[in-house]
Amino acid sequence: MGGLRRGLLIVASFAALTVVALGAYFLFAAPNLISLISFFIVVPVFLILGLGFFRIARDRN
Repeated sequence: MGGLRRGLLIVASFAALTVVALGAYFLFAAPNLISLISFFIVVPVFLILGLGFFRIARDRN
């Protein structure tokens, strides 16, 4: 059961970091006010979530 939880945490981390990558992509692909605002609002939240999930998954035995 621990391996399943670790796997789910890694998948959640990957999904959150994918949102960060998409935010960066849209910031440079379509530079406008909406992409700039969404980058500075959405990306920090998902970056913290993704790195936090990865840290929890790494610390589990």
